Amino acid sequence: MQFTQLLGVDIAKNKIDVALSQNKANAPMVNHQFANSLGGYKKMLIWLKKQGIAFDNLLVCMENTGIYHRSLVDFLQKEKVFAWVENPVTIKWSLGLARGKTDKMDAQKICLYAFRNQDKAKAYSAKDQSIQKVSHLLAARERLIKVRKMLLAPIEELKEMGLKEEEKMSRKACKQTLAALDKEIKAINIDLENLVQQEGELQASYHYIRSVEHVGPITALQLLVYTHGFERFDSGKKLACYAGIAPFAYQSGNSIRGRTQVHSMANKTLKTSLHMCALSAIRQGGELKNYFDRKVKEGKNKMSIINAIRNKILQRVYACVKAQRLYVRYQPN
Repeated sequence: MQFTQLLGVDIAKNKIDVALSQNKANAPMVNHQFANSLGGYKKMLIWLKKQGIAFDNLLVCMENTGIYHRSLVDFLQKEKVFAWVENPVTIKWSLGLARGKTDKMDAQKICLYAFRNQDKAKAYSAKDQSIQKVSHLLAARERLIKVRKMLLAPIEELKEMGLKEEEKMSRKACKQTLAALDKEIKAINIDLENLVQQEGELQASYHYIRSVEHVGPITALQLLVYTHGFERFDSGKKLACYAGIAPFAYQSGNSIRGRTQVHSMANKTLKTSLHMCALSAIRQGGELKNYFDRKVKEGKNKMSIINAIRNKILQRVYACVKAQRLYVRYQPN
């Protein structure tokens, strides 16, 4: 669908900045600011009507801010307005080098991105809501784990230094809190499992991912969230780039011959989870363990081999989800 009116929205906790483009010759973008509240949204619609906007041909594009965009999306859906929630990293890197930053400029950039990529626009759906719920639970789980690590770190340091009495006192002081944290983390794990089981589309993809050996439940859920149900990437290689495990050559002419390595720009959380999957594969033995041992004997760098295993696991996951089938281990004749 070709939209004649596009609205880029930069969202903050208490306000939203908008940039309106009507696809008219020599027509500049029009900017305005509203409160990030129901009253602000209603004023925005009144303002749009004064600009002569037809809502049935309006595309509203905004970044996924976690929670701050949710109320606006719900409001727009009730008003039958096309709401497109895009990955902020995708918008940022698609527009190239930028100097300066203001909320007004950010709204204009989002509007420009929507204009250039409106053929890729996807209306916010029930699936988006399900993924958002999983994302919130994963974030809560991660916060609890961080708190648990913060409490345990000094206790382990006391133990390493041989200060047994101090360690015992500290462990006793944190005992109830640690037990409560463990209980909450387990409860979130159950909630995540139940949530996926209730969502048919997510449930199918989740089972395809989990069928791949060495991929645990949390990694599977992270993959669902970060790939937006595997709709965000049209190839396994692009997903590997996003996860920071795709190796890139570094050379130019005859004088520059750097070693092939992964790029630092990556989703570090997903990269860490895939690393743990690779280590699990090496510990448990089997095909990937044999691959690791063979490459070590050939003199390959161990981290490069582990990265290759991460890549193998990710490519298997991507292939299974896209083909909508369970993973079947290859059995040589």
